[in-house]
Amino acid sequence: MYLIRDFKDTDLSSLELIFHDSVMAQGRRGYSDEQVEFWAAFPYVYAADFRSLVLTGYTRVMACYQIPVAFATLHPDNHLALLYVLGDHAGRGIAGRLCADIEQEAKRRGVVCLRTDASVLSRPIFEQRGYRLVTQERVEREDIEFIRFIMEKTLS
Repeated sequence: MYLIRDFKDTDLSSLELIFHDSVMAQGRRGYSDEQVEFWAAFPYVYAADFRSLVLTGYTRVMACYQIPVAFATLHPDNHLALLYVLGDHAGRGIAGRLCADIEQEAKRRGVVCLRTDASVLSRPIFEQRGYRLVTQERVEREDIEFIRFIMEKTLS
């Protein structure tokens, strides 16, 4: 049984693992081995940045029998910054449920237009939820290039 709950400090290491597993399990469907390995290592190589984003943002956790299997972070109030699901739990509507939860919180905070930086993998999820493409951009991190899609959704 899946339940959405607030992030707890004791969840941090689980969220690092979810991030890593999600990228490793699904990343090769749209990215090279080099890109996947770099991206998956983010919570460990840039631990302070990951921790700060999760702790300062509004982070929600999807748990299965109280064990975290997915999470999403709103930071700042108008930006869905993180959305990751363990590979074994992908394809079960979890990402959509977390998006809905984050969108509801953004509305509660007075946000009219929610933005996100979508990967090749997450773009279809956001499109299904009514996000529209604003622009596509190339981002370089330590000599590794990624394509991401800036998307937004009007919240009513």
